[in-house]
Amino acid sequence: MKKLYIFSLIALTLAACTPGNLDILGMFYTRSEGADQRFEQSMQYNDQHGYCTITVPQDEYHVYIASDTHVDFTTLNLDTFVTDYLADATAAPFCLHLGDFINSVGHYDTCYAHLSRIWNGTGDTCFCTVGNHDIYYDQWQVWRSFFQTSSYWFVVQTPAHKDLYICIDTGDGTMGSKQRKWLEALLSEQSQLGYRHIIAFTHTHIFKMDASQGHTSNMALEETYELCDLFSRYGVDLVLQGHSHARNISPFKDVQYVRVDALEDHYYNAFYTIMHVGKEYGWTFVPVGPQDEDKFEVYAPGVPHL
Repeated sequence: MKKLYIFSLIALTLAACTPGNLDILGMFYTRSEGADQRFEQSMQYNDQHGYCTITVPQDEYHVYIASDTHVDFTTLNLDTFVTDYLADATAAPFCLHLGDFINSVGHYDTCYAHLSRIWNGTGDTCFCTVGNHDIYYDQWQVWRSFFQTSSYWFVVQTPAHKDLYICIDTGDGTMGSKQRKWLEALLSEQSQLGYRHIIAFTHTHIFKMDASQGHTSNMALEETYELCDLFSRYGVDLVLQGHSHARNISPFKDVQYVRVDALEDHYYNAFYTIMHVGKEYGWTFVPVGPQDEDKFEVYAPGVPHL
């Protein structure tokens, strides 16, 4: 009891002295709505607006992916990502953002102003999931006012195939009980419908590879077991993740887990990712800003890059 008291006193002291870009209390306890509440609110939006189908005119396509932009006062790398995507006439009509849009209180309007260039006048869209930084300082409702839902699915229809994409909310390091039931029911139903690929994307990565994120590195071990079992049992091909700012490609039980780099300004080795989707997968990691040359030529083993 004494140790708990001392720990609580230290945590409160740190919280009182916390600068504007670090929510000490929020790192240990979600002050925003928890996973179950966020899921319920996402489902309310989905029930009203439905789930979309994106038509792609060829069977092979590529998708632009950003994660961990951590926007505060500059948007240099995010600008590059959006500009490159809009200039690429061969890109699929959608991209993905894997969470941690902002770095501190506020800045959603700045981030959204740049991402919204994808919606304005192009007919394209950006599918997004929430990260831990996005709900620090009780900001879930602000994130929601811009991006609406963080648990949903959509279909990509090509001339000969269809691919299923599933967004999973792991913003506070858990998917919660309600989202877990929804995910299993969705996979059980949709896996029977003849998709070429089933692709899941989320923020928190499944496998803890280092201690770079401290206690927020990944989900509870039991939840990791559950997710890996669900993905393997229902034929999920690929799981896309962010969060740790460190690239990793790990196959496990016939599922490919890909963790992409951070796109944060002033971050050494900032990259965005282009995912090639066809019969197989390939990745190109596009450098933005200062780089370690050893990271340039890293692609999925055995799969030609773009």
